[in-house]
Amino acid sequence: MNWLILLYFIELGYSPFYNSVNVIPSEFHQTINENVYYVNFDVEVLLFDYFFIGGSTKIFIQPNDKAHSFYPIQNDYLFKTGFRYKNIQIGFNHFCTHPGRSVGIVSKGSAYGGYEEFYIRISSEF
Repeated sequence: MNWLILLYFIELGYSPFYNSVNVIPSEFHQTINENVYYVNFDVEVLLFDYFFIGGSTKIFIQPNDKAHSFYPIQNDYLFKTGFRYKNIQIGFNHFCTHPGRSVGIVSKGSAYGGYEEFYIRISSEF
């Protein structure tokens, strides 16, 4: 039995078509961004082989051709915790999304939002 295991992941990706909606008081604006990239960082701690706690952040970025750089347009966050035993997992997730904020750049990401979920997952291998 391991009492502590640290897992971490990094994922780089590209989205050729990214559609977002800005909801600002008294204003509704849809933005279609092309050539959106993302970086996803994920970490999880496994305690005593059964209990887990972790989280991730996924940052969507878009090229800024004028400055030859990138700027964030949206951040997605996930907090997760729960219990795993053999093929059963019981857990809690909190997911939220926030528009990116950059100096001199208007946010083009989604509106603020989020949700929580409690779940039971049963898995099997064939």
